[in-house]
Amino acid sequence: MKYSALLIALIAISLAGCGKEPVPTDTVDQNQNITRENSQLNAQRFKAAMFPNADQVVMQSDSTVSPECRFGDGWASGIIVQGGRTIEKIKCQTNGTGKGTFGCMTKAEFETKDYASADGRCDDGLTKLEKFK
Repeated sequence: MKYSALLIALIAISLAGCGKEPVPTDTVDQNQNITRENSQLNAQRFKAAMFPNADQVVMQSDSTVSPECRFGDGWASGIIVQGGRTIEKIKCQTNGTGKGTFGCMTKAEFETKDYASADGRCDDGLTKLEKFK
């Protein structure tokens, strides 16, 4: 009896460290859409300010959003297009606007930042994802 209680306690402790439960697929899909829409809005403002003669900006969703990472790393990749060709690669925030210009910067500038090393890694500090208005 004493050993079985100890065994149960050890199993419970070991399972507690297994991490969070996976996020449902529909939530992942919704969050990917929100991150793409949010980064696109930031990117449109960035393009207007920094590349006013460019034809368009095209953003992806946060590629880190997954069943294991509900809110992603907070960044999405994109391109600025002029005359049918890419003139600049950019990174835009998906969950804010406080870094760079309107939450965006060129990929080259992004790579000089301390937080660039966290690109592609789940940001456990993100606790919610709201659609920008």
